[in-house]
Amino acid sequence: DTSILPICKDSLGWMFNKLDMNYDLLLDPSEISAIYLDKYEPCVKPLFNSCDSFKDGKLSNNEWCYCFQKPGGLPCQNEMNRIQKLSRGKNLLGKF
Repeated sequence: DTSILPICKDSLGWMFNKLDMNYDLLLDPSEISAIYLDKYEPCVKPLFNSCDSFKDGKLSNNEWCYCFQKPGGLPCQNEMNRIQKLSRGKNLLGKF
């Protein structure tokens, strides 16, 4: 339940307001993608899948704050760890 949440810590609240380019108090995928560099591109979709508890394609301030305070870890870091584990299982060609 995201209706009973601690208030965003200062930096999280500031980042939400900074990313909300159209000032609708919601973050959509295009606003979120502005913070990711190419190497973090795989994180955008998992971020929404993990944080968008209402499944409406947008993140409210409550969803944003809750997402970064989940005990399971940050969605982007979890996805990058998953990708690294998958790539370790692939055989490399040649001698290294």
